Order: sequence, then structure tokens, then C-alpha cells
Amino acid sequence: MPIEGKIKVLIVDDEEVVRDFLSRLLTSKGIEIKAVDSGSKAIESVKEEKFDITFLDARMPNMNGLETFRELKKINPDAKYVMMTGYAVDDLLKEAEKEGAAFSIKKPFDINQVNSLVEEYVLQKAPKKVMSILVVDDERVVLDFFKRLLRDYDVTTINSGEESLVKIKQKDFDLAFLDIVLKDATAQLLYSRIQEIRPNLEIMLISGDPARADGLMHLNCIRGCLYKPFEIDKIFSVIEEVKRSKGIK
Repeated sequence: MPIEGKIKVLIVDDEEVVRDFLSRLLTSKGIEIKAVDSGSKAIESVKEEKFDITFLDARMPNMNGLETFRELKKINPDAKYVMMTGYAVDDLLKEAEKEGAAFSIKKPFDINQVNSLVEEYVLQKAPKKVMSILVVDDERVVLDFFKRLLRDYDVTTINSGEESLVKIKQKDFDLAFLDIVLKDATAQLLYSRIQEIRPNLEIMLISGDPARADGLMHLNCIRGCLYKPFEIDKIFSVIEEVKRSKGIK
């Protein structure tokens, strides 16, 4: 399976068969590869460009893996370093891990293990998405309530319909809590405009009168209606539903 998001890997091993195997395996996943056969060449490579992951043979002539690792880490301390060995050099591997090497793997390689190491790095590197929520209500007490309640989310509060449309044009929200009656607009009018701008924006209506929501509940992307005073469990329930539908962790 190709890995999303371009990453760069350096392979350092004096055995050509090892370099070729890892190069083919990782290139097939869309990863950019550079392979060298010595510690000195690895150092020169890292001085010239930045790599995300380095696979480093523990036993090489002239400069072994631990010595090379120490020099590479001085140049690029943020990279992940994976020590490789086909020999009993546990002391060397333990020392490398103590000094910051992320992993060690034994030859012959377990392909699944190599894949897991790279995929784990990608998951660690990927920024976590925080759900983006818009709250539109002309009562300051309501906006303050949502701001406090949803402090773990990316929350924007707005007290007018026209301002909310400007913000929706600027930002792709995951969910909007929308008061049915505002001083400058109604939910019906705003819904039509929102559909033109962000047709997939999920909307949860806000109202103090259940009868006002009845004519809107059939509309696309309307998740339901929150009635004042709010049921906190219902707020978090709809948030979880939208997170699942959008694949947000």
C-alpha cells in the first residue's frame, strides 16, 4: 500500500543486496530513497539533504554503525534512526538505542516489520486534525457556553448571520451550530447561502421553540436541533457522529 505524504529515507549498508532489497521495497511505497555503502558517504549525504528515516547497518568497515549514527545525529537530530544487523552485536545496538536510535531490526528482514516501522513514523509525523466547529447565535451567553464547553476543539463563535457566511467562505468547518432566528437572518435563508458555499457542511440547529425547527429538519446536512436549555450529552453525541462520518480521530 502506498504511503501518503512524501518522506525521504537513507539506507546505509556495505552489502549491495541489502541496499537493493530495501530500496525496492520502500520505493514501491512512493518513498524517496538514497542508498550509500559507507558511514562517510552517509555523513556527506546528510550534510547535503535532510532525511526522515535512516536505516543504518551496525557493522561496516572503517566506520561502524554506532560511530556513523553519532555523527549523523549531530547533523540531523530530528530523524528516526533504525539500526540493522545480521550479527550478535547486542551491546552495540543497546548503546545506539540508549543514545536515541528509534529501533533495531535483524537480517534477514521481516518485510512486515520494515513496513510497520515506516508506517509508524508516518503516523507520528502526521498532524492530528482537530475538529473545526462554528457556533452562530446572537446571544452572548450561548456563545460563551459553547466556547467553554468545546474548549478541546477548534471553535469559532459568531453573533450574526452575515458574518458567519464570510467566515464559512474563509474556512472549511466540520460542523456548525446555527440559531434558527438571528437578528439579521433566519436559518432558512442562511441554509440556502451555506449550501452554495459549503454544501457538505454539517449543521445542527439551535432553538428555544421546537415548532420553529420542524420545517427545516428534512433539509440536507441538517443533523437535528438543540433546544434551550441545552442537553450537553446531545451536543457531544452529534459531535461524535460527525467525527465518525468525516473520519476524524
